[in-house]
Amino acid sequence: MNFLGWLLTNIAYAFWWLWDIVVDVAGVAFAALDALLNPILSPLLRVVNPICTWIGDAVYAVLSPLPVWLGLSLLSAIAGVALLVAFGWLSNQDAIGRAKDDIKANLLALKLYKDEIRVTFVAQWRLLCAIVRLQRYMLLPVLILALPMVPALAQMGVRYQWRPLHVGERCIVSLKLAKAFAKGASVEIVNPDGFIVEAGVPGGGVAAWRIRATEPGRHTISFNVQGETVTKELVVGDAFQRVSALRPPAAWTSQTLHPVESPLSGSKAVESIEVDYPPRQSIVYGADYWVLTFFVISMVAAIVFRPVFNVKF
Repeated sequence: MNFLGWLLTNIAYAFWWLWDIVVDVAGVAFAALDALLNPILSPLLRVVNPICTWIGDAVYAVLSPLPVWLGLSLLSAIAGVALLVAFGWLSNQDAIGRAKDDIKANLLALKLYKDEIRVTFVAQWRLLCAIVRLQRYMLLPVLILALPMVPALAQMGVRYQWRPLHVGERCIVSLKLAKAFAKGASVEIVNPDGFIVEAGVPGGGVAAWRIRATEPGRHTISFNVQGETVTKELVVGDAFQRVSALRPPAAWTSQTLHPVESPLSGSKAVESIEVDYPPRQSIVYGADYWVLTFFVISMVAAIVFRPVFNVKF
């Protein structure tokens, strides 16, 4: 029993060690990929994000008379049908059909000839090959469709993930300094508009303030950092509207997730500015739940309309 315990313990340590190696290698690979992609994608997103935000504002202006849950449901269903039609155009439907037929045929062979070992192994191998072919035919269209879906989901996120502050409500505003200015930098909020500053801890690597909203509207928080002025949008009100939780750095990953405000690429002292907006509270369209609602409704819509457009997937 002692030997078995020692063996299991060492196996667990070995797996843990291997997992650490995989994580480290993945981190290095992602860092290299990020360094390669950022000079290309960061300038591109500075052009694309304002266009997507304008389109998002136009779409939600049309949906504004509807209840929030109904607008999300309608948008999800339309997206599901649009993705279905686009997948049909982009994919090799005949090849997908043949691969699915092969899968059905080999599953039937496994059922009918389960006592024949040779036939069973051949059917299993052909089944595996058919599944791999099916995934290959579906992978490229899915990757192409992901390109417009990422900015679309980001536009939905800035509307469903957080909500504006209510008048009288408090939140934390934090400003992250660049490494060169992390020590001894002078940071202050100047000319508060639509809010008052109740407390703050300026200086250090991250400066933070507790503010209280006083007037509804879209306001601007202005910061003076070592003589440099940077700004951040603050949204106060009860209406359903987009909010920008983060004014991002120049990294393309941050710009993808926070597309509304321009990145702080021109600032030498400031890396990012964040407003701790409250999450939306709803099991349908609230924070984190809206993603589930979107994917469930869009998938159901795609399945329902698949026979109408004769799309195989």
